[in-house]
Amino acid sequence: MEEVRNVGHGRVMVVGAHGVIGRAAALQLADAGWDVVTVARRGPLEELKARSNVRHVSVDLLDQDAVKERFASLTAVTHVVYAAYLDMPMRAAVAPNTAMLVNTLDALQSLGGNLTRVVMVGGGKSYGEHLGHYKTPAKESDARFLGPIFYNNQEDELKQRALDRKFSWTVLRPDGVFGFSAGSPMNIVNGLAVFAAVSKEQGVPLRFPGLPGTWNALHQATDSALLARAISWALTADSAHAEIFNVTNGDNFRWSQLWVDLAEFFDMPTAEPQPVPLLEQMSDKEDLWQTMVTQYGLRPTPWATIASWPFVEGWLASDFDMVQSTIKIRQAGFHDCIDSHQSLLNHLNFLRNNRYIP
Repeated sequence: MEEVRNVGHGRVMVVGAHGVIGRAAALQLADAGWDVVTVARRGPLEELKARSNVRHVSVDLLDQDAVKERFASLTAVTHVVYAAYLDMPMRAAVAPNTAMLVNTLDALQSLGGNLTRVVMVGGGKSYGEHLGHYKTPAKESDARFLGPIFYNNQEDELKQRALDRKFSWTVLRPDGVFGFSAGSPMNIVNGLAVFAAVSKEQGVPLRFPGLPGTWNALHQATDSALLARAISWALTADSAHAEIFNVTNGDNFRWSQLWVDLAEFFDMPTAEPQPVPLLEQMSDKEDLWQTMVTQYGLRPTPWATIASWPFVEGWLASDFDMVQSTIKIRQAGFHDCIDSHQSLLNHLNFLRNNRYIP
């Protein structure tokens, strides 16, 4: 396959390009002048198809031989952004998620290229937040918990390979990403938007469907565009070498306050919060959604891929403070921030302007 010309800092491979994080990183780096290679099981990102400094590789990262074959022409890759993720129960997730990272790094190593730095995207599960109450504010220096947690396995494999093969690494830990990716249902903004749109179509007020304790707990988010800028910084910053950083918007929010913005965006009345099993409640709404797609001229997005209701339900069942310290990354030189209310509204406006929601 013909190599694309080098127009910027080097050649960066973005692994997991169809996810919310990978998509944002690929767009940011392409705009910044990098040669970008996007990697995913699906085809190229629609937004990047026409870009002269972007090429795409479709491959199943669990297939070791296929990865080596598909990466064979990528000897010029100097940097990697690893944001691939296979969603499944935590114990079952360890082996495949670790294998995908290992297959990626080993295939690149076998090419004999000049890999300089790998930026791997982890998350708040490193602190055990998916298990319930945890120490807050969580800091990168906090001791690991027992697990299983595939982020630990990935970090260990990354660090050992970096030591053996003389490349640099950085791990970024966002939490609660606000962003967009077509066909990526693990997306809280999509879920909230579709829940609100369907509620409005049914003529019911916008009720917070999470647990009572979640309503007033302190939570946090990471804007996907902000995270993409953090990734861009981490790819070259000397202060990011061999470091782990939390990355959030820089503030905290309460759903009791953010819910007001969501209701106003959809011009809806609210009512008292009421816990709702979203997977059950939304299971019969596909026909309604298809009617709405036709009525409002929306993009024909399949119901199965527009939102993951267990994912949304899990978010809104976190009835405890979720707070990570971001002092370390600020002291290292990355100072970007955004108000989480504005972040949510930005992404809701994107969905509306691009006809994903009415």
